[in-house]
Amino acid sequence: MSNTISIVIPCYNVEKYVAKCLDTVLGQTYGDLEIIVVNDGSTDVTDAIIAPYLADRRVLYIDQANAGVSAARNAGIDAADGKYLAFVDSDDYLEPDMYAKLHAALVSTGADAAACNYNLVYDDHEDIQYTKMRDETVDVYDVMYGYFSKYCACPQPNNYIWTRLYDAELVKRSGVRFERYRLGDDTLFNFKLLPHIHQIAVISDGLYNYFQRGDSNVYTVANKSNLAGEYADTFQALADYYKANGFGEFLSVLPIHAFTRLRSVFFYSRLAGQDDKTIWTNIVSGFKDRDIYKYLTGAVS
Repeated sequence: MSNTISIVIPCYNVEKYVAKCLDTVLGQTYGDLEIIVVNDGSTDVTDAIIAPYLADRRVLYIDQANAGVSAARNAGIDAADGKYLAFVDSDDYLEPDMYAKLHAALVSTGADAAACNYNLVYDDHEDIQYTKMRDETVDVYDVMYGYFSKYCACPQPNNYIWTRLYDAELVKRSGVRFERYRLGDDTLFNFKLLPHIHQIAVISDGLYNYFQRGDSNVYTVANKSNLAGEYADTFQALADYYKANGFGEFLSVLPIHAFTRLRSVFFYSRLAGQDDKTIWTNIVSGFKDRDIYKYLTGAVS
């Protein structure tokens, strides 16, 4: 299993989507896979749809009481036995050569992680290769500000866990795990892991298909609570992590990360049907007296 990729797929009430997701994961041209499916207490027929896939020896099934997507991903990390680690959301789907290309990029560059482009998929159209990217190997510490500016603080960011292939030992050694937040737990994981990574191999192909569900968690939160406040919580957790662990260099790029949070509030709130006046009201109340506001305004030295 020296070159096995462990793919963690958390599932909760995804009866409409999980079959397509699993079909595209199992259909990867890279065959040395360990597919860890974590059923997080689904109450629909997700478990029944998953059941036939368990005949494939590559599929490991974890059935747990509902504890949230972060706990499901952590259970997958703990169970993973591969050299590499990846995450897929169960309502999304992959291009057939995604992991073959990511693995090839890791091997050829010796990087700690690889990242591909992605496509935004809607019911009536797709935004292909959503992020402006080019094939390159990025040294995170050498070009930190440039990396954050190019791939994080831009109109089409790429700071998601599901576009990544990680060195599994690096992830486990870092001690970074998913924390239970209503939103942004995946991005928080990626940014907490970044100081432990020295090089990222970037490939420009759009290989991950990110399906925009109208009933997904981010839209639900946008309609029922203050999205800005939720993102301010994960921003605070990241700032506290950098401070507590001596990653002072990364504090200097937190204004860029604060911008990404602001952008996400607008992007998802608008998709959820909120008008700009409501969005700004939520930003003022959600960011008020929080570190994210200080980093946005330059009040933090």
